Amino acid sequence: IAGVDLTVSPTKSFSTAWALAPLVTSRQLEELHHRAVSRMITYLETQAFSRVGPGGVRNIEARGLVIAAFDHRSTRAGDPDLHTHLVIANKVQATDGRWYALNTNLIYKAKVAASELYSATLEACLAETFGIHFVERTTGRGKRPVRELDGIDPALNQRWSTRRGQIEHRRDELAAAFLADHGRPPTEPEMIALAQRANLETREAKHELRSRNEQRASWRAQADKILGRHGVEAMLATVFSQTPAPAPVLDASWFTRTAELVLAGVEARRGQWQEVHVRAEAQRQVRTAGVRAGDLGDVVEQLIGRALGRSVLLTPPSDGIQEPSALRRLDGSS
Repeated sequence: IAGVDLTVSPTKSFSTAWALAPLVTSRQLEELHHRAVSRMITYLETQAFSRVGPGGVRNIEARGLVIAAFDHRSTRAGDPDLHTHLVIANKVQATDGRWYALNTNLIYKAKVAASELYSATLEACLAETFGIHFVERTTGRGKRPVRELDGIDPALNQRWSTRRGQIEHRRDELAAAFLADHGRPPTEPEMIALAQRANLETREAKHELRSRNEQRASWRAQADKILGRHGVEAMLATVFSQTPAPAPVLDASWFTRTAELVLAGVEARRGQWQEVHVRAEAQRQVRTAGVRAGDLGDVVEQLIGRALGRSVLLTPPSDGIQEPSALRRLDGSS
């Protein structure tokens, strides 16, 4: 492959606020999005490795990743949807200066933890910069709740989810056909495959290019039809005039309690787990708790250490042989 494309998207309510806020505020929101994307990239670069030798026996550390970032402002249907595509090149430079293929398995394995880091960082920055609060809204049976900006009218989120509606409608049609053909409902992996097929089958050609000002004017007109006269101003005043929530007291009891929540979270969804699964759950817990952006890194690492310390290690015990430095990573691990 030539590379890997990861799409970084905030919640719909964030894009709604970004589309309708005064331009100065809108640009501030965009900058916070970029700040969260940058922190996500920093984490992904810790997963920059290549496998070389017979059967990929050598796991070689690389000097970061080569990434191009592309910002998009809307969906194919023209709805506001600020998101960033990260195109990661399939070549990395090892510490010996040579270039090798990227071990993409590690990137894919870490992408959920990276996504949760982005969300936690963005939410913390929004709370600190604007005092914004968040509410959890359920999206469907078996799915995690989505944390949306408190005060954004759900009717706008619904209006500007045209692509989601198209995909879900076609997915449901395909699921009904699957049931008729096979005599049973599709499994979860089969539903994911049907959703991907529905995405492709309902994909429209991209609309004509529009400037930022043209897009904002169109989105404002659509919002005025839904919220009525002065409705947008009233909604934005509610979103951006909230009193910031107090930061949690990060004492020993907080870490003990939150580490238990992290473990409960991974236990509820899997019988065994790795560090990336614990990391993703720790990011969710610190986001819900309202940990400040500057504390996220240290707090998450402590929670991971506590959660893994209470987990049963399933890897084989050490054979007592110490690996030479050539078989160790830069941090000294095997």
